[in-house]
Amino acid sequence: MTEGVPMRESLSIGYLYFFLSYAHSDPLAGYPDANPDKLVGEFFGDLVDAVRRHASPRPGFVPGFYDHEIPVASDWKVSLSRALSAAQVFVPLYSPGYLAKSLPGREWECFRRRMEDMGLPDPLQRFTPVLWTPLGETMQDPVDGLEAALALGADQPGYVENGLRALLKIGWYRDSYEAVVSRLAKRIVVLAENLPIESYEVQDIDEMTSPFSPDSRLAVFAIETAAPTTSTVAAGHDPSAYGEDSADWRPFPHQELPLAEYARQVAERLDFRAEVSGIKAVRDKSVRRPGIILIDPWFIADGNGRSALESAVDELPRWVLPLLVLDQPGDTRTQELAGQVRDILAAAGALPTDSSRRAAEGVSSLSEFVSIVRVLVAEAEKQYLRYRSGRYRSGQVPSPSGNRPSLRRPIRRDEPVPQSSEPASPPDSLGGTPHA
Repeated sequence: MTEGVPMRESLSIGYLYFFLSYAHSDPLAGYPDANPDKLVGEFFGDLVDAVRRHASPRPGFVPGFYDHEIPVASDWKVSLSRALSAAQVFVPLYSPGYLAKSLPGREWECFRRRMEDMGLPDPLQRFTPVLWTPLGETMQDPVDGLEAALALGADQPGYVENGLRALLKIGWYRDSYEAVVSRLAKRIVVLAENLPIESYEVQDIDEMTSPFSPDSRLAVFAIETAAPTTSTVAAGHDPSAYGEDSADWRPFPHQELPLAEYARQVAERLDFRAEVSGIKAVRDKSVRRPGIILIDPWFIADGNGRSALESAVDELPRWVLPLLVLDQPGDTRTQELAGQVRDILAAAGALPTDSSRRAAEGVSSLSEFVSIVRVLVAEAEKQYLRYRSGRYRSGQVPSPSGNRPSLRRPIRRDEPVPQSSEPASPPDSLGGTPHA
């Protein structure tokens, strides 16, 4: 760190060598429980192993950070900020999705601002970018670090043409892949050990603007909560999970945040600006944003709650998806109320898709909740584009070519970019698992 630069609050994440930044992918169609970023995770593990081999571990040594490893009950944004404040090196995985989505660009800018705030004369020195997938010929503006990303594996067959993801996925390129990973790990270790910098608290990531998509505006995703409050909870039901507002609902143990906040963070990772509220009875479909309704069965334990839910789901558009949450799945009264909620949803025609019917079956843990919310966010966007925007006729499926419209505005391109960094691919014929 440059002498004389004031330190902000030091964050206790350990001596973190690198922060991995990538574009989150939507869940794969037909494989809602699969991890669409599986290959990113595999690469992260390989890079961590390589850093360990080359490093001289010190007290508090942490090889790398990858947000998929954040515990599900944690505050994701706080964990992200801590890692960005502590990392020695920033490793962005460049892809079309990386340059089009807001979140990875804001991570990039957040780290760069930290280097600038600390007084580093060349902030980009702390970046070691990787070409994850080809950026295409439609890229109009130069990308910071792209030359360095290309040079990382320019002498390795297939890297410049196909990116590191292809080298990882195709066994024939294994030697090239391992050579690039080893080279990347050495660069990280040299920076972390020969030119160490101290932890320095980053600015609020929500205040950052992506350098790659400065003109983009995030689409709004609505998260509504149908749950009792401490003043409306049914007699005999434990009030400890509720607060002054329905959005304060915390049905599961060890939650750091209300349930709606976890849903908000999932939506933000998929590049939406999420808005949290109570349930709404809106007759004009044209003003409804894509969204989800989080439903506690105990909300309908009294007549007012039942009427409110019935009114909210009456003529519910296909792009607003109900999700039933069961905090006590073994409780007889909870199951009875859950059955009544399903009847209300079915009678209103609010379960038109496989995803919505699955969500109405209910989830009973925070990990199940986070997993299915990812699916529902993607499904709500798809339904909105098909039926609300008028871009598709009923039953017409978007083209898998990548030229599909998105609520998340494409920028700096002649053609729209796909929502995820890569198109969905079929199951791996060898392992039976869909690739990310």
